[in-house]
Amino acid sequence: MTPIALTSARTIDATTRATPRTPRFLHYFLHSLGHLVRDWSFLAFLIAMPVTMYLFFSGIYGDQMTEGGVTVAAIMMVTMATYGGLGAAMSAGTSIQSERSSGWFRQLMLTPLTPTEFVASKVLTAVAAVVPALVAVAVAGMIRGVRLPLDTWLSILGLLILALLPMVILGLVIGLWFKQQTASAVTTLTMLTLSMVGGLWFPLDMMPEFMQTIGKLLPSHWAGQIGIWPIVGGGFPWHGVLVLACWVLGLIGLGALGYGRAVRSSRR
Repeated sequence: MTPIALTSARTIDATTRATPRTPRFLHYFLHSLGHLVRDWSFLAFLIAMPVTMYLFFSGIYGDQMTEGGVTVAAIMMVTMATYGGLGAAMSAGTSIQSERSSGWFRQLMLTPLTPTEFVASKVLTAVAAVVPALVAVAVAGMIRGVRLPLDTWLSILGLLILALLPMVILGLVIGLWFKQQTASAVTTLTMLTLSMVGGLWFPLDMMPEFMQTIGKLLPSHWAGQIGIWPIVGGGFPWHGVLVLACWVLGLIGLGALGYGRAVRSSRR
């Protein structure tokens, strides 16, 4: 146990006992959020990568129009925002690995923090990381010339945050099941696969038929489609909501097993 980890654990223990009127997870959430904010280089990467890719691809294809009369720049803005939000969402598992490797996770098990509060704080921290990534690409879209009503902008933001929740849980599952060195590689590989095969970099209909079939089963594809809906209109993609719900249920089960496994291994 490092001195920093022990001090942090004592801080969490003290704050969770400090006042019964304040939710315990709020103290831990604020601590996790502060850790995220201090890691400014990680935040900069989460924002810079999707913005750069959006400006590059929209500079090539952005002036084209879809069959529905929507500019490709607007569509790409949403898909690249989804890609950026995907990376931010899956960062939830990174902090878990840091806590497990430092021994802090073991100390947390000795505090009054419940598993539900632990997971809730991680989810909220990941959502807090998702929002800047989405907003940054939206600002790049405005600079690029995308003009939408205010309610459309807000709808895109709200729908993407909700649609990316399965990816937050996926990041937690990876952080709970894999060791730190392995988890980083698995997270990166998973994020790239979900982005590419899910049609966030290129339209799904440009891919071979078997990849289209796989892509339509991925949460990343439907997150992008749900985010695009306020722009393109038409029927709401309820089929995508069903796919996302299936992923959430499956990942919650894996996460529960992984949490128990992480607790048992940390006590050895």
